[in-house]
Amino acid sequence: MAVVREQMGLGLPYDVNGKAELRDAAAAENKLLPVHRWVPWIAGFSAQFVEDAIEAYLPKQGRRRQRVLDPFAGVGTTLVEALKAGCHAVGYEINAFAALAARAKVHCIDVRPASFAVEVDIFRSAMARFESEIDRRWAEGGPEAMAGVLDTLRAGSPAGFRSRIPFFSPPVEAKFLSALGHTAPLAEPHRALFRAALGATMISFSNYSYEPSLSSRPGAGKALIENASVTLPVCRKLDAMLEDIAWADANYGTIWRRQQREIVSGSYFNSALGRGTVSLLITSPPYMNNYHYVRNTRPQLYWLGLIQGPDDLRNYEQESFGKFWQTVRQAGAIDLAFDFPALAVEIARLRAYSVERGQYGGPGWANYVATYFNDCSRFIQLTKRQLRPGARAIIVVGNSIIQGIEFQVDQLLAELAERQGLTVEEVRLVRKKRVGNSIINSSVRNGREDGFTHKTRLYDAAVILRA
Repeated sequence: MAVVREQMGLGLPYDVNGKAELRDAAAAENKLLPVHRWVPWIAGFSAQFVEDAIEAYLPKQGRRRQRVLDPFAGVGTTLVEALKAGCHAVGYEINAFAALAARAKVHCIDVRPASFAVEVDIFRSAMARFESEIDRRWAEGGPEAMAGVLDTLRAGSPAGFRSRIPFFSPPVEAKFLSALGHTAPLAEPHRALFRAALGATMISFSNYSYEPSLSSRPGAGKALIENASVTLPVCRKLDAMLEDIAWADANYGTIWRRQQREIVSGSYFNSALGRGTVSLLITSPPYMNNYHYVRNTRPQLYWLGLIQGPDDLRNYEQESFGKFWQTVRQAGAIDLAFDFPALAVEIARLRAYSVERGQYGGPGWANYVATYFNDCSRFIQLTKRQLRPGARAIIVVGNSIIQGIEFQVDQLLAELAERQGLTVEEVRLVRKKRVGNSIINSSVRNGREDGFTHKTRLYDAAVILRA
């Protein structure tokens, strides 16, 4: 762990033994796969990676008695693959929108395609009529003609939501609120499917954009959306869902339907799973950088009624793994809660960087790094208790560069696990190039001052542990 300006090799001290082939962990391929394609998720890993992990580490015989756990389930990639493989699946997810999407996926096998098709057609017809009327009003009278309609519909709008510019234009807001109201009387799991479709598409007709994090369209050099159809993108998503539900039933219905499926909306640190009840853990906890998954889904959380105000958002930030760095940067010096001298030295060195900037310099970042690894320690302790003897945990993490200091999180996590009594079978490189990190003073961005352009590599690694 040294200040880096280039990285000629990863220098992993743990062996890559090649016992099992694991495909690239990048989640980009998920957008093409049935069920996985429903809700895009910037964090996570590929379905193929999970499929390979289950194939490698769970014997085919007796899988119906095996439990696969994902403590940071996201939109349910691990859980869907576990159910397809015939295993029980349990996931924890603190982000309520991600949990909604995961729940829609794992329970989609309980949906009768014919019944769902009828509801989609009713929605399509009703919304087409409503949109036609809204488009006429907007074309003839502009914002003034929309006032009465919006006054009626805004009882369902999020009172606590704030954005720098209007999130939706007036006609789009009317259309979205009407579509949302249509979902209210639906029974589960149909209601979850409709709401997941609304959440998955809403940014596309809003005045905001992913670049890759949420920002206004003008801020990303794009024009505002004055009017757009809500029905078309939502119904395209619902049609894809309908197609995939039929596919899942035809290919996996029997084994998927009989397995236990549980999504817990909340922090894994409150898990009540019993000792020795998990056969395989596959997960990717939030990475150690300044990216925050709760804030990036703030529109979905508010507009779908999953949170009510800023206090709910702050609770998520405080309870999330590693915390959002702004929640800890202003505190007094936060130290490691466990003995790890080498890591403590690097955190102290980080704390001494740009002291004059206070919470925005080394002291604030050092608090964040210490908090992140304290949560890593808690995570490993809970994992060790819940794994069966001989069971594996496959944990995908990436290195991070904070104020020019590289923290090889995979290596540190592996050593932490060994210190707590787990066996490190290997640390496997599963993605050699990663972009999009929030990093400062790093050769990933700048290269060396002398013009040498070989930059530090950001990578993903799977830390494979055995109980």
